[in-house]
Amino acid sequence: MLIDEAIGLVNTEIRILNMQIKYPVQLQSRKNKLPLSPLYLTDETYLIEIMEIVSGLFLSKRVVTRTGTEAPLTEIGRAFEYLFNIKLGDVHKKHESVVSRKPSKITEFLDTLRKAINEESKKKGYL
Repeated sequence: MLIDEAIGLVNTEIRILNMQIKYPVQLQSRKNKLPLSPLYLTDETYLIEIMEIVSGLFLSKRVVTRTGTEAPLTEIGRAFEYLFNIKLGDVHKKHESVVSRKPSKITEFLDTLRKAINEESKKKGYL
């Protein structure tokens, strides 16, 4: 009796495997259920530059979770990965790379962003 049930389960598993082989696309489970973001970074943008933003947001404690607790560095990094269709890799190592840079380079990309905003403000007559 139990042997018959076990054989039935094995046969069902074999049928499922055969279906997955025969129809791989239709039966493929989606690893990422979220749709791809429409945003991408230019070739001139480096991951370390995005990590400056991620690190700044993390260290400033300006990003929180749904429950109001401080957002972990990995979650902020994951959000940027989704937003720009990128892979940051080991976010903690990249974070250390940002904070351990030479003083003249530590916020190089953030300085570029600040400069761009100031220039636009001047161009529009606000400054």
